[in-house]
Amino acid sequence: MSKRRLPTLNWLRTFEAAARHGSFTGAAEELGVTPAAISQQVKQLEDWLGSPLFTRLPRGLVPTDAGLGYLPMVRHAFDHLAAGTEDLFGEKRGGPVSVRVTTSLTQAWLVPRLARFFAAHSEISLRLTTTVDGLDYGQEGVDLEVRYGDGKWPGVRAERLFREELFPVCAPSLLDGGPPLETPEDLARHTMIHVIGEPENWRM
Repeated sequence: MSKRRLPTLNWLRTFEAAARHGSFTGAAEELGVTPAAISQQVKQLEDWLGSPLFTRLPRGLVPTDAGLGYLPMVRHAFDHLAAGTEDLFGEKRGGPVSVRVTTSLTQAWLVPRLARFFAAHSEISLRLTTTVDGLDYGQEGVDLEVRYGDGKWPGVRAERLFREELFPVCAPSLLDGGPPLETPEDLARHTMIHVIGEPENWRM
């Protein structure tokens, strides 16, 4: 078997934590090191890969296209390793139901309903984790996820919770001074703003 070419495990762990928190500071608090150490390890990983993984902004981090592509692979590898370790060496006992929800939906919809849920189902324990919208679905060890999309995901049973109405918006000044906006085809002549994790919105 040929030797595997892999980056240092600490670099990958740091990259995953920084992406999840959206900042070096949040990753540093989780991993018990300084933000400078997190920044250095991410830079070492980027140098090793030969590609930037984040765009550094004054108030946080945004994954680059390369970072968005690499992140699910890294998370899957960690999840698979954690699940295998638990299967082989962990205690088999009942635990909380793990629910994964996007940050925005957690704040706007789920949290206001938790008190009523626990009042009706006091025997159930929940472990709630949040995700940056659309970036890291499909982790192992998660019992339920609330996802955004058309429900056509392989390997899962999907139930529709909500319908959404999509429509384009723009500044009034754009209608006065820019190319015409009278048909859907006219959108192709304008710059469209995309939300990370929701690449299909404009196509729909």
